[in-house]
Amino acid sequence: MNRFSSRRAARVATGPRAIRGALFTLLLALLGLLPSLGCTTPKPPPRPPLEPDPVVVRPPWLDKDLSWETLVEIEDWLDNQSTAHNADLVREARLRLNEGRVNYSRLDLDKGTAPPKTVRDRVELARMGFQQVLDDPSAGQASKTRAKLGVQSAVALLDSPKASKLDLVIVDRSRWKAKPARTDRLTALKGSWSRITVHHSDESRSSQTGGSIEESEEVARLIQKFHMEDPEHRWGDIGYHYLIDSAGRIFEGRELRWQGAHAGGPGGVNNTQNIGICMLGDFLKRPPTPAALKSLELLIESLRGQYKIPATRVYAHKEFTTTQCPGPALSAWLKNKYD
Repeated sequence: MNRFSSRRAARVATGPRAIRGALFTLLLALLGLLPSLGCTTPKPPPRPPLEPDPVVVRPPWLDKDLSWETLVEIEDWLDNQSTAHNADLVREARLRLNEGRVNYSRLDLDKGTAPPKTVRDRVELARMGFQQVLDDPSAGQASKTRAKLGVQSAVALLDSPKASKLDLVIVDRSRWKAKPARTDRLTALKGSWSRITVHHSDESRSSQTGGSIEESEEVARLIQKFHMEDPEHRWGDIGYHYLIDSAGRIFEGRELRWQGAHAGGPGGVNNTQNIGICMLGDFLKRPPTPAALKSLELLIESLRGQYKIPATRVYAHKEFTTTQCPGPALSAWLKNKYD
């Protein structure tokens, strides 16, 4: 090799390309050493195999109609299986069980099919069951409302001195999903309420033995729909201010800031300052249940006290017009109480 070639080889060996190559080789060598220097990210430990979620079986009583057999099934479920289910389902079981106890106790009292002490013990057990729901801090408002109504029905059924001291629980319009009122068709209350008139709904859809709150809510919606949409009515809202079902549950009807549409008269004169209460059911051939009558009495007394309405200003519908409403038994009850 001549001198020129030797110099060129030296430049190539020490030039930028050679330096870059050497650095790259060094980097690879260093990377190869990294594992031995302990710089690797530790691998996570293997995950344990996932356990399948427990299969929660839907209790059969959820899909059954009310019967003694269903109540026994619910009671057994609460005693032996409820711990495997969530709190909402347990509350629903307690509510259904005790609503059933009250309903069957009402039937036994009406027909005399069980000793009075047996009935009272059962109703007291139901009252304590409803109170258990009320004392549950995780219970929602809907559950608490049902429990309050249950306590009210139980105490009224027992006809104890506690009944007159109850704070009345009213199922409000939002709970039974009332349609919004057409205020352009309503007349505002002028002055103060000065009288009360009692009606019956004269329909067969209402349960004669209490039934569920959902059934009564559906009846209230149907009555409101008829009052607002029937061509002969076209009222701005349901005509009554309150409705009471066979279980003694009280439902809010037309708001009290509006005059009712229930007693008629020329130009609706009989509705002036007149609170309308409707007992759900047809009472032309049978009387209302004791629980319904007790709630009616409690409601009337509450309204009389609040608005200073004399007992002589509590009427049956038939005192205003030619009708049999609210039936002979209820009319006689009103006459005996308030004449």
